[in-house]
Amino acid sequence: WFGYGRLCGGGDCVEVYCPSDRNIAAPDGYEFASRIFELNPKVQATQPGFDLQVQAALLKPAADGRMLSFFRYDEAAKRWEPVAPAVPDAQGMVVTGTFKDAPAVIAVLRRNTPAGEVVAYLPHNGTLNHQAVPHVTIVHPIDFAPAADGSVAGELSRTVPKSTTYEVYPVIAANASVPGQVAVVESLLADARSRTNHVQQIVAKVNETGVNGIDIAYLDLPATQRTSFTLFIGELAEMLHAQGKKVTVTLPSPIKTQNRIDEGAYDYQAIAERVDLIKIAPYRDQATFRLVMPEVLAFLTGRVQPSKLVLTVSPYATETGGETINRLTLVDAMNIATRISIRAPAEAITVSTQVNVAGTNIDRDEGLTGIRWYPETATVAFSYKQAQGGGSRTIYLENAFSVGFKLELIPTFRLGGVAIEDASENVLLGDIWPALIPFVTSGLPTLMQPNAEDLKPKWSVSGGTMEDTGRGSARWFTPSEPGTYTISLTLSDGAALFENSVDVVVRPRQAATTTPSPTAGN
Repeated sequence: WFGYGRLCGGGDCVEVYCPSDRNIAAPDGYEFASRIFELNPKVQATQPGFDLQVQAALLKPAADGRMLSFFRYDEAAKRWEPVAPAVPDAQGMVVTGTFKDAPAVIAVLRRNTPAGEVVAYLPHNGTLNHQAVPHVTIVHPIDFAPAADGSVAGELSRTVPKSTTYEVYPVIAANASVPGQVAVVESLLADARSRTNHVQQIVAKVNETGVNGIDIAYLDLPATQRTSFTLFIGELAEMLHAQGKKVTVTLPSPIKTQNRIDEGAYDYQAIAERVDLIKIAPYRDQATFRLVMPEVLAFLTGRVQPSKLVLTVSPYATETGGETINRLTLVDAMNIATRISIRAPAEAITVSTQVNVAGTNIDRDEGLTGIRWYPETATVAFSYKQAQGGGSRTIYLENAFSVGFKLELIPTFRLGGVAIEDASENVLLGDIWPALIPFVTSGLPTLMQPNAEDLKPKWSVSGGTMEDTGRGSARWFTPSEPGTYTISLTLSDGAALFENSVDVVVRPRQAATTTPSPTAGN
């Protein structure tokens, strides 16, 4: 239930909140979107069992409410704190907020972010990357999954602290990577009764956890679910918006077929009319990203308000080959790149001899590419051959260089911001923040290529001398003393160094043997 009030515009104020003549500065990164208002002591603000719903006129119209929030001023701490989302009316002139209590001083503030929203996905109970903390506007811990009875399984992450600078909207996720999850979603969307039950269970979970919004990430649905998924999102948005809550969705990128852009189960235009924000999930195929994504975004922005679309970038490497695309951590990818082969049998590795060594998966004399920058894909990548005739695979490394070129699409198509697929402190991932932070603060991407010298392999050995061939291999001139020696191969993605080492036993040379000559007997 709601109590209702307006923020009085001036004169003899008889509303719950009245204009204030206090001069309180907005926090860094924000500007006032309304006047400052103070609670009217002559008016009873709330009644037991009722929330307070108030409306405030904006100083200038807002196209949408993405960057708007009601803030309360904490007199003891001398700071503004977010208290509720600000939901604009159809004209963008008046916003509505729902409060559990009646703060003494409130205002509507607008986030000033040149790049738009900065959305950080986190694994359940993941820790937000320290570089991300000052810049993100929404945090999406992937905490929940739909259950077969329509309820929501999981619990809210305990590692994401409340903040004055970002909202926490947990994710309810389902996709084909977990066996049976897509079938569960299809069953929940099968008819109006099951959809409504699922919606009610989600709303109950939102209220139980006390969050201001939720994200739905039901991926990999078949095209036959297009209508039912849209109806489900519409019903959920209607119920949560009525409570002053936000609804965002994560949708897979449409794909380009021979003669059209195919959205599959996801009607972007209809969904955008109902939700507050759409995040486009990472497009994995790096071989076609720069060819396909501009066409996909041109298609979507022709149907959807661009500011409602957020492009997701990823710190994960991708491996392609045949019909499959796999996601890898950068460390796993570089472990593949730095494998070492000793091109000699063990008994032939003796003192003071030459032994050929190679990077197993970067040896250009074996027809491999080595690690290099590909301008056509704007990534650092390498191709290698799988063992036992498994075919060729290509690994595309994601780092600040490649992400910078992806961010270029956001201002080009005037999108509503950037999302990061995994913004945790996972040290195994590529460090994409040197590209993200300048973009977030300026709205302009940094377009740089790595130094070609940095991509060249570096060889070292603990004994003897190593001669680099410049083709992903080397010649090792073994030492004169037998023993165990360490050969190391160091590679870079252009930003960080990765080393692999192998121990090799150097044997003494076998002593020459002579056959005695027979002598004539007497």
